[in-house]
Amino acid sequence: MNEGGLARQAGFSHSLMKGKHMENKHSYSYTKIREDIWQIAEDKGVYCTLMKGESLAILVDTGYGHRNLRTFVEEEIKTPYLVINSHGHPDHIGGNHWFDDVYAAKREWDVISHFEGQGERAYQLKEIELGREISLGSRHVQIVDLPGHTKGSIGVLVQEEKLLIAGDALNQGLWLFNYGSLSMQELLEMLQKVVQMDFDTYLCGHSNQEYLKENIYAHIHNIEQLKPDKCIRCNTIGFDTYCSSYKDDCGISDIVFTIDKMNGSEDDKPVGTSDGRENERIVY
Repeated sequence: MNEGGLARQAGFSHSLMKGKHMENKHSYSYTKIREDIWQIAEDKGVYCTLMKGESLAILVDTGYGHRNLRTFVEEEIKTPYLVINSHGHPDHIGGNHWFDDVYAAKREWDVISHFEGQGERAYQLKEIELGREISLGSRHVQIVDLPGHTKGSIGVLVQEEKLLIAGDALNQGLWLFNYGSLSMQELLEMLQKVVQMDFDTYLCGHSNQEYLKENIYAHIHNIEQLKPDKCIRCNTIGFDTYCSSYKDDCGISDIVFTIDKMNGSEDDKPVGTSDGRENERIVY
């Protein structure tokens, strides 16, 4: 397949396959998405996004933190840089301690604190305002609100590239059950708003490729037609969850949720049977 060509990956969501895989001496592998934009592979399928500008760079998320991500970043980047958390789950904030300052939406701070525990924080957590515009030089980005997966999830909209760096807010598999997550209705409202934003493709926190905006409609359609009796009951990282799977011409959507996230009456609750195993197929 030609670089940048449209592909349907093994029958899954529409994606734009770009760039090539590389490694540096700190044992991080990374994929060049576009000029000066990379997806850095962390552990267990987690990705951080590094974007370089002439005067400023941005790192979105810090992974699990098992290795010194700061050393990697400062080897690749010679300008000042901002570190931004897309949301507060452990696989995206675990490396915060390698840095001096980390930015996140204010309403996500308690999610970050919840997963960090009671120990003294080794870095300074700072607020990044929704709607804030940041110049990296010739590139300009805006912080956008993406509540659903967590209440304070945010994205970084790269205006000239029409690219949205979305963390876990738009994964093919959306989780609505962990601490800080919102309801199915609130997720739907966010998705309906995000498709009105000015971008063509997006990056997720668990993939090293771009996805077409139209994939988001698969999530919208999944929620709008959700059939309770078709949901599969499963155990996801210790939570009693249900999964609604959906596929159409826009893409594939898996939404994993707990009962309390369902909108509607008690009669609308999922009644699907358990698959009898841990939910290993969908890990986001």
